[in-house]
Amino acid sequence: MAEKKMIVAVDDSNVILKSLETFLGAEYTFRGFTNGTRAFGFLKLMVPDLILLDIDMPDVDGFQLLKMIRGENGLKSLPILFLTSNNDRQHVQKAFLGGANDYCIKPIEPEIVKTKIHKLLNEEN
Repeated sequence: MAEKKMIVAVDDSNVILKSLETFLGAEYTFRGFTNGTRAFGFLKLMVPDLILLDIDMPDVDGFQLLKMIRGENGLKSLPILFLTSNNDRQHVQKAFLGGANDYCIKPIEPEIVKTKIHKLLNEEN
């Protein structure tokens, strides 16, 4: 049996992280962080297959974390999907210009998130 791919989610809401774990946990190894600094420390030790990233977080916001990730040699090509309630046009553009691979607006629609994840991981739906 093939090993599950790992997804790391960074969101300041434990409710969101629990929801993501509920619908992704059967298919993927899931690791959630409510703190961008802790998440980055983890990423330097263990590289996942994909990151789900919120924008609004208390310590390091999603744009700062994206810049940190894209500046780290082993993480530069890691697929990143922003998953945020912020649908402001400038934020979407800033995410893509910063190196995000895709952008998804909350509230979470599990099937849409799964489809975007499958696409970024080049998996069959």
